[in-house]
Amino acid sequence: MLGSVLLLGCFLAAPLDAPVGEEMKIEVRRLVRELGAPRLAVREEAEEKLLKLGPKILDLLPALTDRTPAEVRQRLGRIRQRLQQAAAEAAARASLVTLHAKGMPLSKVLAAFEKQTDNKIIDYRRQFGHEVTDPKLDVDFDKTPFWQALDQVLDQAVLTVYAYGEQRAINLVRRADDQLPRCGRASYSGPFRFEPLLIVARRDLRHPDNTSLRLKMEIAWEPRLKPISVKQKMAELKAVDERGRPLSVDDPLAEREASGGESATAVAMVFLWKPPSRDVTKIARLSGTLTAMIPGKVETFTFGDLANARNVQHRVAGVTVALERVRKNNELWEVRVRVRFDRPGEALASYRGWIFQNEAYLEGPDGKPLDYETLETTRQTPDEVGVAYLFSADRPLADYKFVYKTPGAIVAKGFKYTIEDIKLP
Repeated sequence: MLGSVLLLGCFLAAPLDAPVGEEMKIEVRRLVRELGAPRLAVREEAEEKLLKLGPKILDLLPALTDRTPAEVRQRLGRIRQRLQQAAAEAAARASLVTLHAKGMPLSKVLAAFEKQTDNKIIDYRRQFGHEVTDPKLDVDFDKTPFWQALDQVLDQAVLTVYAYGEQRAINLVRRADDQLPRCGRASYSGPFRFEPLLIVARRDLRHPDNTSLRLKMEIAWEPRLKPISVKQKMAELKAVDERGRPLSVDDPLAEREASGGESATAVAMVFLWKPPSRDVTKIARLSGTLTAMIPGKVETFTFGDLANARNVQHRVAGVTVALERVRKNNELWEVRVRVRFDRPGEALASYRGWIFQNEAYLEGPDGKPLDYETLETTRQTPDEVGVAYLFSADRPLADYKFVYKTPGAIVAKGFKYTIEDIKLP
């Protein structure tokens, strides 16, 4: 067990986007060959070395075919699964920024942030009719988490974030004159930023017992991340007043859950407490643990010979994609697939539609994708989803391949946060 923990720590430390050179490709091919070596010790050593190379080699591992020896198939499957898990775990850590400069233009600071963190940043001021300036900033960051560094930069530039842009990015706009700076108003945990936005004490005059204290919280994440969902259990949300007295949640069994759209980088949640006594002036300390479902690296599944394909299964890491059949459906071609995860947790609950956003297309001989016209759900269980994709193709079916892309693993991870001194109305 200790060896597994040490290995995990080793490949979590490696950056996922590190460039892969020709030497690395040659080394991976050599080690993959040794997975089928006659001697057990050589096979074991090759597997361990591939794991130590980290998630950056996932794209270099060969696809499994009918010709792949059973021993190699088993070891490659194990390696992919562990590297996929490591990729998802690594994605759950904060990106780090190192940048030291005096008088650097804002545009160059933001370009450095993008390059170092893979987080897209868009100057949205023109869309809002704001003056677009490029002030010179003083920055001094040494492996500083992304959100902390960005908040400092935005405060210097008198900017803030507009969370509802058309692209999955940090969209920057001018900060309003009456708006407070960003630093000191948020809590940070991994790739997430937590900021209280609004607090309201409510009393229903017709039903006097119907009272509540409502807090609206913005939960933002780095754009490189695309969480399937975020969830806060009210029983795990703790709040105390300035005397250390706990506030009672309105419904301890309740859960707040949200999922952003394709371009979302933030969601808002509302938390409810029973109103405290009138001598309470603030929530002195609010702490909670947000659970986020984080997808691993996207894997590609390709199916050929579509005219004769029946229940063809491809497995990569912890996910199996099965092409059930291809048939004519009126004027369209219907491609039926099933997607099954080994450990989906609650990711495939019927109200979660993220899996229907996975890429699925026909690929012609020219390599160009042909998108589907529509889709239908054919099956949904806790670990499997069936989908029928309908295509309008103008070439013979034999000319196409079907391509499906989905994360190879899903990790549920908790992020602890603490916010202090929230003044009551």
